[in-house]
Amino acid sequence: MELTPEEIRARRLRKLETSSTATAVVTAVDQLAATSGSAGDGKEAGEEGCSTKSGDTPKPPLESPTKPAVESSSDKPPKPAAAVATVVVEPTKMDQEDDSSSKSPEDRARDEAATREELQQIVFRIMNINSQIRYSEARFSVDPAVLESALEALEGRRYREFCAEIITEVVKEFYEGRLIDSSGGGGGGSGGLSDSWSSIPSKKVKPIEEIEEVLEGGSTAMEIDDTTPLCSSKPSMKAFSSNRVAALDYLINCYCRANDEVYSYTKIKKSKKMYLVEILPDVAAVIRQQALKYAILLTKNRFQNFAQIDDPAKLILEKSPLLTLMYENKVPSDFLASLMAEARKQESDFDEIFTIVLDDLYVDMQNAICNENIIGDPLNRLKELVEIKVENTNPICKLIVKHVVFLPRLTLDKYAAREISKVSFLAPFLSLSVLLDENPKFATHHFLDNACDRTLSASFQTLLGNTRKVLHQIFLSLLTNLDSRQEVLKYVSEILRTNHKRIQYNADDRFLAKDGFMLNFMSILQLLSLKINMSRIDPFYPHHPEALIDIEDETKLKCSSQEYTDWLETTRANRKWETPKFVTHCWFLTLHAHHLGIIPAIQRYNKLLRATKELQRMVDELNNSKAQWENTPLARRNKQVRDRCVNQISKLSKAKLSCDIAIVDPNVLGACTQFYSSVCEYMLYQIENRPIEGLFVNKHPPMSLVPSENFCALPEWYIEDIADFILFCMQHSSITDYVDNSIITWILTLVCAPHLIKNPYITAKLIEVLFVTSPTIQTSSQRLYLQIINHELAQTALVSALMKFYTDIETTGQSTEFYDKFTIRYHISHLFKGLWDSVVHRQAIVNESKIGKQFVKFVNFFLNDTTYLLDECLEYLKRIHETQVLMMDDAAWGELGTEAQSSRQRQLVQDERQCRSYLTLARETVDMFHYLTIDIKEPFLRPELIDRLSSMLNYNLQQLCGPKCNDLRVRNPMKYGWEPRRLLGQLIDIYLHLSCDEFAAALAADERSFEKNLFEDAANRVERIGIRTPMEVEEFRKLIHQASEIFIQNQQNADEFAEAPDDFKDPLMDTLMIDPVILPSGTVMDRSIITRHLLNSSTDPFNRQPLTEDMLKPDTELKHRIEQWIKDYRAKKKQ
Repeated sequence: MELTPEEIRARRLRKLETSSTATAVVTAVDQLAATSGSAGDGKEAGEEGCSTKSGDTPKPPLESPTKPAVESSSDKPPKPAAAVATVVVEPTKMDQEDDSSSKSPEDRARDEAATREELQQIVFRIMNINSQIRYSEARFSVDPAVLESALEALEGRRYREFCAEIITEVVKEFYEGRLIDSSGGGGGGSGGLSDSWSSIPSKKVKPIEEIEEVLEGGSTAMEIDDTTPLCSSKPSMKAFSSNRVAALDYLINCYCRANDEVYSYTKIKKSKKMYLVEILPDVAAVIRQQALKYAILLTKNRFQNFAQIDDPAKLILEKSPLLTLMYENKVPSDFLASLMAEARKQESDFDEIFTIVLDDLYVDMQNAICNENIIGDPLNRLKELVEIKVENTNPICKLIVKHVVFLPRLTLDKYAAREISKVSFLAPFLSLSVLLDENPKFATHHFLDNACDRTLSASFQTLLGNTRKVLHQIFLSLLTNLDSRQEVLKYVSEILRTNHKRIQYNADDRFLAKDGFMLNFMSILQLLSLKINMSRIDPFYPHHPEALIDIEDETKLKCSSQEYTDWLETTRANRKWETPKFVTHCWFLTLHAHHLGIIPAIQRYNKLLRATKELQRMVDELNNSKAQWENTPLARRNKQVRDRCVNQISKLSKAKLSCDIAIVDPNVLGACTQFYSSVCEYMLYQIENRPIEGLFVNKHPPMSLVPSENFCALPEWYIEDIADFILFCMQHSSITDYVDNSIITWILTLVCAPHLIKNPYITAKLIEVLFVTSPTIQTSSQRLYLQIINHELAQTALVSALMKFYTDIETTGQSTEFYDKFTIRYHISHLFKGLWDSVVHRQAIVNESKIGKQFVKFVNFFLNDTTYLLDECLEYLKRIHETQVLMMDDAAWGELGTEAQSSRQRQLVQDERQCRSYLTLARETVDMFHYLTIDIKEPFLRPELIDRLSSMLNYNLQQLCGPKCNDLRVRNPMKYGWEPRRLLGQLIDIYLHLSCDEFAAALAADERSFEKNLFEDAANRVERIGIRTPMEVEEFRKLIHQASEIFIQNQQNADEFAEAPDDFKDPLMDTLMIDPVILPSGTVMDRSIITRHLLNSSTDPFNRQPLTEDMLKPDTELKHRIEQWIKDYRAKKKQ
């Protein structure tokens, strides 16, 4: 039997009266409406369309005051309080009669009826429900009584009451599990409340603590028991959170459909629908407003009593339905903005709703950072939230910095760095990494064969780069929002402060942030500093009282600790300090982030390579000696050691592959190089004490530079970090395209002005940077090398600076100075070889040799090095030869015990390594001797040098061609770089380059090694094996003949001068003085001997007091006496 309208209304009233839950919901909406009404005035405004792009943030709709409804019909009976919709609309212009119509009453009545009918259908489309007139499987069907009451409200133009009734009913049905939105399913079913559930599987959802995996593009994964049977006949109860998600999705869709309907009808120009066009925006605004208010209640979980929940704990564990829909890209940005604007009318509502969202993002990101893939969906959702502006502010940014764990109160300083990188709110977002120790699942999954395809590696680097760009957008929003800027800057500085020990070589990684975290952190600050105008930063910021960085304990470039303290006190007292600008904070924080980010990362990468190499050496050594220990009691132990080493190598290989992706990333290294270019500009201006203004151009010669006090007080690592970084990049990745003129000028300025830095090892490292750019070391650096040598500073000052530093590095004050100088001088020698090939620089070297003193000291030191290195090489070759001969003698080798054999083999390996190292250094030094003597002769023939030079040449010629030359024969000589024929040919060339009377006399003066027969044998050997042409060999024989005649004459003179008075002899060498000079102490010495001593040490050999060549005074009277004695002695002997 068909029910009458009165019966339907009475049945619905009874239903509502018995529902305490419905009453509670209505009351909640009443309270929300009252709060909203007090927050703003004005009418609702419609919005055009519903954009789903996260980047677009349209203005939220304007609020209209919420007041008790004024019923348009006074003859209707009042409804009970529980049944009346809570939020109703005031009469607007759409409630007024259109008295201006000129139509007949009948036509006007028909038009109004058609308009009401069309408006009703539009509203039903927006609310996605079936009306009594039209039915669709894609829409919801609601209780007839509710529908009837809602229609009455719609007819009476009480649109808010209509929305309240429909939304309350639909949400209730969602919560009771009897309704899902089937509009997207396209499936069958009647569209009723329960039929749509017939194909939904029953899912068992685990609590959030048990969730291990985060799916890309979605929320935290729920594990489903596949054995659960499908429900094919009865409706199944979904998880509580799924019902909330479906209900919220419904409200969002209503909001979007309201926008779509308004947009479509604003294009209609037909007069009969103009009235509908006028009233529809107001109706849609009401629907949007109600959808937002109910969305707030739903996200605050005010409908929980509708659901039948067995376990109340699920209420605590459930994820925010808003975030769940955001993961599915079902929350348009304008809805999100409008929801924030609506919720902010009551601050507690906003905090409650979005704190839960942030908490869920935090948990999801923690789950995502340890995954076999790079998961960035929680990160993208956070970016979407922080970029939304409401009334010119970013409310989520303010909420983030208010979060209880944004910057948690740290415990002991020992654990502070670890805590801030693990516990703080942004920590999991910054911890997305592929490094083995941070994300072992990634390496285990992708590096099964300890190999990684280059294309795959590049794709991961791209993903990491995109992730860092998203992080940059998040931090940019946090920093541009004034309410959160200071807290974020404090957070950034706290990360740097607590991780200051990361740069220490043996830092305990357990208490510090990991490399992946710090690299992400550094990249964010890089992007923030990318477009900073250097002229806007305060160069004195490191010393500013309000600086967010601390350099007090750092070693300074030129100041001692006490000097810096005194200067800082004076500067802070006398200087007028301005509040640092944000760009200044940002740029210097970025610089310090590089110091604690990329630099420790590349140090650990190098340690990883060394460890792998050492383990591989141990494995090779065990494998090579397997025959000796295989049948001994040591066999089991050695096999275990070898297996452990192999397993460790496998792990280290995976770690290296992950580091290749994260650290040796061309994009990361290129960005670092670009930032370091700005650091070079900053330091160059500080050196010359000029304000920063555009690209730097040198205005003073390097050697005349006087560093500013600010430059002297900067940390040493400002320079050392850049040098270490470039050295790493030149070895592992090409960054030549990023090295600009600023970096080149900076390197050459500091190399050509070593007095600017008190630590000579910093200058030595910069010289090493120049060394590695040589095309013979790095074939890919040809263009960069040409830029360097063609630079104005390189052409005017580099040669003299390198020669000076070659001599200055003789003493450094360190315990390892003796060995360090060989490596440093090797780099300089290699640079000279490259410069010699350039016409401009060759002429500069020749010009420098003509100046005198500096070049003579330079020649003296590389003569010393050549002598020492060749001696060491020949000694190691003899030891290698001896061991190899012993090993080839089976009988003699067998007589040695196993332990003795192992000891000799280990010694052989060590000797080979040392020999290879010394030969490398010696070859470069001899090469320099060889090409310099082609065009430069005079300095080598000076009295203080020529005797030692000839002695060195004679001794090494004797070793190569003398009776014991066979002791230098070794198996596989190229393994050590041993080329005896090449060395012999170079020695012969040097003899010929310097051939003259003075040189012949010096050869003959070498009584220890000069033997005519030896030199004749050497000439014959050179001719026989074709090392040099017959013409050159003949020239060499002439030189030997000349020296031999002088040698005979010298023997006669030696007997004569032995009877000279003691005061005519040099006190050090006991030889007759030719040019006596008086030292400040009063001692008389021969000029050539004391000058030779001063080349190595600027002290008096007798009292160690400072002594220079210009302090020597000629003893003319003694010189005349010596000459007269020689003349008288020879005259007397002839008689």
